[in-house]
Amino acid sequence: MNKNLARYKEEVNARELLVQAFYELSFGHNDPKIIENSFTKNFVKKKVNYIFFKDIFQFVVKNKADLKEQIKNKAELEMFGILKVETMEENIIFIALAEAELFQTPKAVLIDEGIRLSKKFGADSSYKFVNATLEKILN
Repeated sequence: MNKNLARYKEEVNARELLVQAFYELSFGHNDPKIIENSFTKNFVKKKVNYIFFKDIFQFVVKNKADLKEQIKNKAELEMFGILKVETMEENIIFIALAEAELFQTPKAVLIDEGIRLSKKFGADSSYKFVNATLEKILN
């Protein structure tokens, strides 16, 4: 973890748990509340901002259709030669959009974290798509 992120370790860890929680949610086997509770009770890491986690998780669950629409309207799928946004990349973008709305996190931080999460959890070059999409939506 680079020096700049070290000061925000609790939020960095929360974002990583959010990616995992939304991935689980994407399978549709469990109710969002069950998943949220599972991640806040069973995945106890010492340095996680669980209020941040819960706020973003609940915001995305509540506003998922609107967030999907924003991505659909702004993502340049053809530029990246893809037909649809993959689940993992979509979830990472959801997290950034929710954080922008709820916490007014600076655009540069959201994009950097989106790229970092894409490199960690997404397909090989998904970070390029996430970067371009967040640039476009967050302007």
